[in-house]
Amino acid sequence: MEILDVYDNNGNLTGRKIVRGDKSEVLSENEHIALAVIFIENEDGKFLIQKTSQEKGGEFSSTGGHVNSGETPLETIKREVKEEIGINIDNDAIEEYGFLLYDKPIRYIFYLKKQIDLNSVSVQQEEVEYVKYMTIEEIEELIETKQMLKSHAIMFRELLKKKLERRKCVK
Repeated sequence: MEILDVYDNNGNLTGRKIVRGDKSEVLSENEHIALAVIFIENEDGKFLIQKTSQEKGGEFSSTGGHVNSGETPLETIKREVKEEIGINIDNDAIEEYGFLLYDKPIRYIFYLKKQIDLNSVSVQQEEVEYVKYMTIEEIEELIETKQMLKSHAIMFRELLKKKLERRKCVK
């Protein structure tokens, strides 16, 4: 049984907790559960994308999951990357790119520049079929052909937009 914290529209904890999947728990308009997703880019500018298992829908996505009660979104990302693809990113320079409200969850977006050898990846077969590096153009093709999980597509485009904004601010 997974217990999830409830957040408000601004990403603040409300103090309320719910059981994941309990249909009797109804969230108000200003209440959300939280998800965290990370986009990992290698030195060639390609992103590590996973094909979800058939039981999880068989779509392409990035790595992420529900933020458990008492856990920060950053802690969730570190846990999910370890669980889903067997890579430890505890000591890496993970960047947070804020959150967005899409559908009911509040979705935290993280980014990491890291070269991961695909031979060192160990996928959690219940969740992930395989991972591979893809260019932005290849990911856009997945999005256009509706092969990528819609929420991850929206978060990916948000990440690219915010990365561009950050680059402009630095110059």
